[in-house]
This record gives sequence, structure tokens and C-alpha cells, in this order.
Amino acid sequence: MDTPPQPVSGGMPYGHLEDLLKQNLEVAKQNHKILKRMERNALIGFVLKVLVWLIVLGVPIFFLSSYFGPLMSALSGGAVKVSPTTPEERLLGLPSAAQIQKFIDIYRAGQK
Repeated sequence: MDTPPQPVSGGMPYGHLEDLLKQNLEVAKQNHKILKRMERNALIGFVLKVLVWLIVLGVPIFFLSSYFGPLMSALSGGAVKVSPTTPEERLLGLPSAAQIQKFIDIYRAGQK
């Protein structure tokens, strides 16, 4: 016949402690799965945020550069062949007053 487990010095039987340890192991395994899932979701979220910001910032820069590129090349060196002589005329890569005047003259000559 089955004899009931004998209580230990604390009054708990050995079988009860074994059940608690098994339950604790199951909870720890479930916790580990949840934490791994959370970690994976956080990584995927980070990568998606980086991609979204690259798109949000990259697309306008691409379109603006394709729009302003020909305009700036026409103003700075494509149609106007005036080279800057002083650093003030080259400030931030903007065309100087002489370059703008030369461009206007060329434009007006083409309109006649």
C-alpha cells in the first residue's frame, strides 16, 4: 500500500516540494519564451523605425536634389562660365552676383 509522504522538519512533505519545483520550472520556461518573443519584437521594431526614418528623410532629399541639381549646375558652372575669384563669392557654394548677372544676360540673349 501507498504510504503518505512523511513530513520534513518544516511540516511539508517531499512530494509537495517536488510538485512546486516542477511548477516553478514550467513557469520559468514560459517566462523565457515570453522574454525571447519580446526581445525579437523590440529588435524588429527598432529596425522598422530606422527604415521608416530613412525613407521619411531620404525620399525628400532625393527629390530635392534631383530638382535643385540641374538648377544649381546651371547657376554655378553649367551655363555660366564665371569662376569665383574671392572666397566671398564662393560662400556656401552659392553663385556670386557676377555669376547671376552673367546668367541673366545669357538668358536674355536666348530670348531675343
